[in-house]
Amino acid sequence: MRRNLFYFAFFSLSIFGCNSTSNQKHEESDQVSDHIVANDIESLRFDDYALSSDSEKALENWQKYQELNDQIGYLKKADFSFFIGEKKILKTFINDFKVEMPETIKTAPILSRTTALETKLLKLSSTLKLDNMDKATQLSCIKEFLVAMSNLNLQINKKFELDANLVGKDDNIE
Repeated sequence: MRRNLFYFAFFSLSIFGCNSTSNQKHEESDQVSDHIVANDIESLRFDDYALSSDSEKALENWQKYQELNDQIGYLKKADFSFFIGEKKILKTFINDFKVEMPETIKTAPILSRTTALETKLLKLSSTLKLDNMDKATQLSCIKEFLVAMSNLNLQINKKFELDANLVGKDDNIE
């Protein structure tokens, strides 16, 4: 009887022990697949506009823009520390970003792109902070933010392109 009890206990432990190990492995693989990595962000498809040389020269002293570009570089490497920081710090950054904007680019289209960028930045921050958001939703918010930044760059490029064309036309009139 004792021997049977020993076999039963050994058999039970081996079954339950194996089962919990396989569950742990399954849970670990789920966690890994829910974690965003740089390759996930790299695989996002959208038109990513960079600044033209005229735009870069005009914005070289806009420190908050340069800082945001640096943070986007970290974001693309799946470093979310800036975006999941304190909301107060993020709001202060956004305010400074708008206040320090060079006067030469304060046009209605650029200001509206800045507002869109602010909205997407705050949405991204909120989404990344929530533990219950799935990977697809987080990647979607990352893409929306990157598209908003790209659209701001495009609008800035258009402004300087238009300015260059207007200067060229004024030279032809004389």
